[in-house]
Amino acid sequence: MGTIPPIFTVSDLRYKTKEVFRKLKDQPVVLTQRGRPQAVLVDYETYAEMTARQEALETARDAFLLQRARDTAQTYLPFEALLQQHEALHDERLQLPSREKDV
Repeated sequence: MGTIPPIFTVSDLRYKTKEVFRKLKDQPVVLTQRGRPQAVLVDYETYAEMTARQEALETARDAFLLQRARDTAQTYLPFEALLQQHEALHDERLQLPSREKDV
């Protein structure tokens, strides 16, 4: 297991800002308010890496799901049939915008 991150109160963040930022260079910091964890601070580089990794994972997942749908699709389903299927399954008729252009 990983190490326990340093814990600071919100007041510590206000009055010990330099110390909190020094700790951020090494690892995330937990902020508490009234004795309960409220937030986790990470340095910007770590945040950027986390968001890039998350985006890459989401892109890979979407590509996998799309490929699986293509591989398992039996036949083409017309849009009208898809609407009827939705209505039968959910007892709801979808209100779609008109395709006609305003005159």
